[in-house]
Amino acid sequence: MSLTRKQRLTAKNLAAKRTNARKSRGAVTPRGKANSAAARLVHGFYSQAKDGVMIALGEDPKQYAALLESVVNNLQPRAGLECELVAQMVRTLWRIRRAEDIQDGLALKRMRSGLQMDHLVAAPQFMHIHDTYERLCDIGKMLSRPDSTPLPGEIAALTNAFGANPPEDVRRIFPLLRAYGVAAAKAPGPIKENRESGTNPSTAEEQEREAAGQKLDDALNEIMLPYRRTLDSLMEDCEEIRSPENMAALMAPRDESSLLMQRQEDSNLRRFWRLTRLYLMVRGQSGEPEGDEEGD
Repeated sequence: MSLTRKQRLTAKNLAAKRTNARKSRGAVTPRGKANSAAARLVHGFYSQAKDGVMIALGEDPKQYAALLESVVNNLQPRAGLECELVAQMVRTLWRIRRAEDIQDGLALKRMRSGLQMDHLVAAPQFMHIHDTYERLCDIGKMLSRPDSTPLPGEIAALTNAFGANPPEDVRRIFPLLRAYGVAAAKAPGPIKENRESGTNPSTAEEQEREAAGQKLDDALNEIMLPYRRTLDSLMEDCEEIRSPENMAALMAPRDESSLLMQRQEDSNLRRFWRLTRLYLMVRGQSGEPEGDEEGD
């Protein structure tokens, strides 16, 4: 597989190239020979790469080819040992990339798993407090309606909304809620306002209903305040779960797989360093000149 885009040949161009090829003697200068060897290295080494394996691993063979071509163009290896060393260097660089990707994937998996566990712990308590608070708010809405007269079956529905096992503090307001329902049934509709002269006071039934409503309202406010504070605290805890500090702590490597990948990355870095030193030694011992000339 060629790494460069092939020129589109016409019959005329193809005939000209064949004619020129018969006259060519190949690369004649050291630099030209090195370029020729590098071209063979890029094409030959890339053709040995297992595209199917890389694709199955979620890797892009084109990126591997680009890395190989970049390193070859940068180092300009000559044929023989230099080419093999460059090939091993590229393999090692690719493994370093792979190890980094694996570590990032493991960190993401740890973070998602940790967030899920934190939410599983916090969510039930939050939902319980939230639902209880919302049911208490429903009672308050009933009391604050203009006529504040419970609809048929509303008192029972408000009580049953807390479930079969309501909290102990909530159960304390049930008698007050039922007493208010009885008093409201005796004096339905809006409670009449006293005239400015005070000559038309509320009826006894209205006074009883007003007193029952005030007791229920006072008890309701006393119970709702701790629930509101607890709900605010739990909301802060839920926000803290998504905080950068907590997410960073969840990403910290703790399992054996993550530690193994760290050691593998360190091993690849040391291998690349050794290959680089060896390449420079081989390159420095070569007696070929470093001229800028290139052969065809």
